[in-house]
Amino acid sequence: MAPAESPGPGWRAKIMHDQLCRLADMARRPDVTVQVISRVGAHPGLSGAFGIAELGDRHTVAYLETAADGQTVEDPATVAGVELRFDELRTGAFRGTESQVLIENEADRWNP
Repeated sequence: MAPAESPGPGWRAKIMHDQLCRLADMARRPDVTVQVISRVGAHPGLSGAFGIAELGDRHTVAYLETAADGQTVEDPATVAGVELRFDELRTGAFRGTESQVLIENEADRWNP
């Protein structure tokens, strides 16, 4: 088996450019909102990925992801804490249209 060919000098820039373009494309969809966090340094989103699902009239659940695994949580106090973290992130983020412009500008900067 032949060794893998070494990528050209601009391969990292192309990957970043392509990823940012994909993100900008998704941000243009009417059912998707992408917001860039404007803070530099520590913020509530750094403690791990999460998702919030509102299950109709029944209740709201949260999905919490850690380095080891993920878990679904239904405890109202825990879900309320996750919702608060989401609100804090959204409050400190650029609006969707502003975020889209930032992403597109950054994609242009990474264009190889």
